[in-house]
Amino acid sequence: MTDAVDSPGSTVVGRLTHVPPWEAELILSMRLWMDSLEGQAKVGTGFARCFGAAGGQAEVRQFERLLTALCAYARRPLVRHSLGCDCIGSDEAVLQTLVREAARGNLAEAAMVASLLVPASQAEHVALMAAQVGLAMQCIARQPPPPHDAALPQRDRTLH
Repeated sequence: MTDAVDSPGSTVVGRLTHVPPWEAELILSMRLWMDSLEGQAKVGTGFARCFGAAGGQAEVRQFERLLTALCAYARRPLVRHSLGCDCIGSDEAVLQTLVREAARGNLAEAAMVASLLVPASQAEHVALMAAQVGLAMQCIARQPPPPHDAALPQRDRTLH
């Protein structure tokens, strides 16, 4: 996916604050993943918090496979908005709808939505991957955020 410019797929169709938390988490995770290796590590941390180290690695690989398939088979370069942007672009909204419908078990609907991005020959495969990703994102969004000072080293709090 590419950064949003004035191109097909970049049209603003919503706001992250107007969608369920797990769907916003999906879009933000996609943006982070596509932004940098550091972003990929942050996404991996979210999966690990929910599924543990081994389970998190398996889930993040599925997330990566979904994004790789979408980018590899896309009819045109897919567009994403920047990390700090509250907007949802039209390509991001299609991803959101694809994953939501797949996670609900509406695989035929999800495959139809996927066909907006990829050829019909890839749509069912993409929908199946999206189902697992959607269920994982729902779990991640239910997790409490890490403590603000979690990254700080713990000091000995003994006074005497």
